Amino acid sequence: MNEWNLPLALLDIVPVVLFLFGCIELMKAFYPKMTQAQYSMFSAGSIMVFLSGMMKAVWKLMYVMEICDYAMLSDAFFPVQSTGFVLLALSTIRLAGKKKDKSDYASYSAVPVVAIKMPFIMLTFLGTTIFYGSLSALGVKTKNKMTVVFFISAYAFDMIQVFLASKFDNSSLMNWLAEIVNTLAQVCLWLGAKRLNQAYQDEKYDY
Repeated sequence: MNEWNLPLALLDIVPVVLFLFGCIELMKAFYPKMTQAQYSMFSAGSIMVFLSGMMKAVWKLMYVMEICDYAMLSDAFFPVQSTGFVLLALSTIRLAGKKKDKSDYASYSAVPVVAIKMPFIMLTFLGTTIFYGSLSALGVKTKNKMTVVFFISAYAFDMIQVFLASKFDNSSLMNWLAEIVNTLAQVCLWLGAKRLNQAYQDEKYDY
């Protein structure tokens, strides 16, 4: 963590907050469109992804300020985030596929905190891909090209960040680059979500 400093730790909070703003816009858009079970899943997934990012951001902030090294906040990141993205994916893909049955979901994914990260990384990747794919499909249905562009851009920036993470050399420059790319991803999500919400609010489209 020697490559981290206070400005970088503070910047880590920005994309987390932007993600929350994006999800709030999507919650407004999806409330009249989703079943109660779908909406509960989407809300839970949004909160879990937000909390996972915020916990890690707080951990970094406390570390660079030399308050403490509370590693549990970092260790919980992948399990909580991956579960959150799975819930987001399951709820949005059903909406994009026009499935509006009243069936409830029997159970929700557990969130075990374990040392092996790869399964959670794979779940996060699959969940993120389905989530943004479903949002893009909904954008296509509204016939709004910019909405689709924003969601695809958000996904592309997320994947670039994953690539950068795999190439980390623990340099401060690489961390700054990753944080900037992450911020761009969440800005695109927020802007796409605002446009999708506006499309629904205008009530021009019947799903």
